[in-house]
Amino acid sequence: MSHRLADILGSLNTGVGKTLKLCNLLTIWDEVVDERVKKHTEAVKIRAGVLYVYTSSSAWAQELSFLKGPIVEKFNLVAGEEVIRDIRFTAKGRLGGV
Repeated sequence: MSHRLADILGSLNTGVGKTLKLCNLLTIWDEVVDERVKKHTEAVKIRAGVLYVYTSSSAWAQELSFLKGPIVEKFNLVAGEEVIRDIRFTAKGRLGGV
């Protein structure tokens, strides 16, 4: 039953449905990047076609900004539609198990 409700809400383009869809899209990040990058990053939100990602250091933020184009393409490919057009990387210090 919960999967059906999630499908129904996810198909809505406003309110709870839109929020649920955007939260589910954040999980794509783990499919798009490799384990090394995953350990140093955290996808936190999507707003107005921009994916916001926290990194463990400014060096990671800068390195990933150079790879932004291919990451955006792969993210949208995995999503099955164009859901992001840009990524903003922000250094936030220690993340997860780093």
